[in-house]
Amino acid sequence: MHKNLVGAGAAVLILLSALSADSLKSSLMSVDKDDTPMVNLDHLKLDKKAPKKRADSAIVATINGESITKEQADQYLALRTQGRMTDFDKLPDNEQRLALINEMAIPNLAAIKANEELSIEEKKAAISRFWMQKKLVTTQVTEEEAKKAYDELTKKVKEAAKTHSKEEPKMPTFEEAKREIMLQLAQDKVTKDLLEKGKVKLK
Repeated sequence: MHKNLVGAGAAVLILLSALSADSLKSSLMSVDKDDTPMVNLDHLKLDKKAPKKRADSAIVATINGESITKEQADQYLALRTQGRMTDFDKLPDNEQRLALINEMAIPNLAAIKANEELSIEEKKAAISRFWMQKKLVTTQVTEEEAKKAYDELTKKVKEAAKTHSKEEPKMPTFEEAKREIMLQLAQDKVTKDLLEKGKVKLK
């Protein structure tokens, strides 16, 4: 499992989830293990007894009629417990199983509401933000590129201060500024690529 965008992407993911079985599976498998749980799963307990093992394809729950397989529940449980528990059937009672399924259901149920209640413009904005966030994460920016940009910025700041006879402002170190610079460079690359491949005409 790869980490998702981060906290910020999770909210947009809710808006993008379609209402089919495939999209349901995608939304269930997309929650980051570092996310704060929407349902309290802190007290999950592992049943020491060996329950009857069900097949991965066995249906363990439904969400608005869409089936949730044991494999999906196992994967989500492993993700939520950081690998401490990997078998949905070993949760000792229905209350804990329902708590897990409820948490799995939230993105899909929210997607249904979003699909019903958001305007076309709001949906487009959500899709745009999600795509941009996803693209930024996968856009490569090297430390050398970031250092070059930092040096150029530092030089411009010094020249501007000298030109206007002002005291040179204190600049953050490269390590302090590196993350923001790399993010900005990634954004620049994405927007440049969009404009180069897009058909924007002024009339």
